[in-house]
Amino acid sequence: MGEISDYIAGYYDRQPEYEWERLERHRMEYALTMRAMANYLPAPPARILDCGGGPGRYSLELARQGYRVTLFDLSSGNLRLAQGKVAGAGLQLEAYELGTATDLSRFAGETFDAVLLMGPLYHLLEIEERQQALQEARRVLKPGGALLAAFISRYAAHRWAALNRPEMIANGESDELLRTGRIPLPVQDEPASFVAYMAHPSEVAPLCWQAGFQVQVVLGLEGLISQIEAPVNALGEAAAPGSERLALWEAWVALNEQVAADSSLHGCVEHLLVVAHKPRWRAVLRAIAQRLNQAGIPYNVAGGASLALHGLPLAVRDIDIEVSAEDAYHVQELFSVQVVEPVALGSTDLYRSHFGVFDFDGVRVEVMGDNQRREGNAWLPTRTQTRDILDLDGVPVNASWLEEELLAYIRRGRLERAALCLPHCDRDRLLALLRGQVKTQVI
Repeated sequence: MGEISDYIAGYYDRQPEYEWERLERHRMEYALTMRAMANYLPAPPARILDCGGGPGRYSLELARQGYRVTLFDLSSGNLRLAQGKVAGAGLQLEAYELGTATDLSRFAGETFDAVLLMGPLYHLLEIEERQQALQEARRVLKPGGALLAAFISRYAAHRWAALNRPEMIANGESDELLRTGRIPLPVQDEPASFVAYMAHPSEVAPLCWQAGFQVQVVLGLEGLISQIEAPVNALGEAAAPGSERLALWEAWVALNEQVAADSSLHGCVEHLLVVAHKPRWRAVLRAIAQRLNQAGIPYNVAGGASLALHGLPLAVRDIDIEVSAEDAYHVQELFSVQVVEPVALGSTDLYRSHFGVFDFDGVRVEVMGDNQRREGNAWLPTRTQTRDILDLDGVPVNASWLEEELLAYIRRGRLERAALCLPHCDRDRLLALLRGQVKTQVI
């Protein structure tokens, strides 16, 4: 491990009990996180990797619910405390593992039904490290598996300082934190301190999209009571079942859960929770591309899947694959078991193609051979002509240029989708298509 990893491990090794008690002090954060887990995790006995799970507060509760949990953490002190807490509750975890979230190589790919990253992403100071942790989490997740990833929000330290250490604003520390989001390693002879990266709310969802996840929601875990939580949190302490005090606590939890997804709050909470999943379509397309590449069948991925492969934050509902008319039937031969609608020449008022529908583990795949559009009484080709070769988890995938997709969406009148593409387009490529310097049939 590196210098920062060693420092953070030592930081937690010195005070694992303090970390265990943190969620007693911040009851709303814990309550909303548990509600998110109830809403988005698969049902027990699913396998969960609690990566960076500290002394195991969430691991213990999930084990109590019947999940098979592996607790993975940087701190041996945290893991020892977790083992005692879990044993004391009469429960068991599948494993306790020591390591860093940027290297999950001890776990095979597609091992877990869900991964929790409830701490690592705010101790990884470099963007490349945060990307690596997310990519490792995606690798060990099964297709469709859930990710819950926590971030400390950019202004959390300033809000804490306003309440506890207002002099911070005058010593330059505040400006550096605003600029970089970092609380760096203390210099020699300074007392031990919390080392962290604090993410701007606008960056957390894009970071997860770029790592190949499909983001479902971003939640502000303290809701409306960030930094003014003490009176509300006190309601949940030793409240008797059925008491007015407990009812009031539960009403506050429900209110904060209701507003947690409101982005206008996300700059004023301490913790953000991204809920995402590993989309099944990526594994399906990877397998299809591998077979098509081996068979030497020319193809282009088009539509929403093409946009997502180019990095756009888009939920993919199906996969569109464009081929020649002859190759549409070759594709059907390769994937005969998955055929739902056999390939056949069909048309609408505006378009026709040799069209077939396939089902791959619930993912709809549409194959279109020689797409054409009607112009008056004639049918004209409208198949994409450009090609990017994109990497999909080690497999090259052919996809049409994003710029050609933009023009195709404009042609079909889907201007909202075109507007989504435009900020990501290459100016020179787009101009080349518009000027006819690069051939296209979509306009």
